[in-house]
Amino acid sequence: MDTSTYEILKECNSGCRMALNSIEQLAVYLKSQELQDLFCKYKEDYEKMEKESIRFSEGKLQEEKLSEKAAETFAWISAEVKMMLNDDSSKIAEMMIDGANMGIKSITEKLNRYPEAEKESISLAKKFEKTCEKLIQDMKKYL
Repeated sequence: MDTSTYEILKECNSGCRMALNSIEQLAVYLKSQELQDLFCKYKEDYEKMEKESIRFSEGKLQEEKLSEKAAETFAWISAEVKMMLNDDSSKIAEMMIDGANMGIKSITEKLNRYPEAEKESISLAKKFEKTCEKLIQDMKKYL
């Protein structure tokens, strides 16, 4: 596997892990059944993409440690959750939108940097990007 393909798959995998971690951290604060259902749907979507990234990388990503960027994001989310005085849907939606925007930015940078990557990895990256965009649209009504 070439470096460009690996870098795109690695970014998809990292983005999915961050999304899944955020979903798990915030799900305990959800009061709305509709929002809980959305979180379940996105959890499934991100889990599928994470598995695809591992499969396309021939398992090389399975043992990867989370990047420092991911660790910083997790720390930020944890701090935000702990600082929440109330667990309203608006704050949760705002945090999910912020995370999805970070995911879009990161994957777009990789796609622009590695246009020669294998089609499978580019397709997965675009799927990840579209999922993040859809999540943002779904979360807007809770703001």
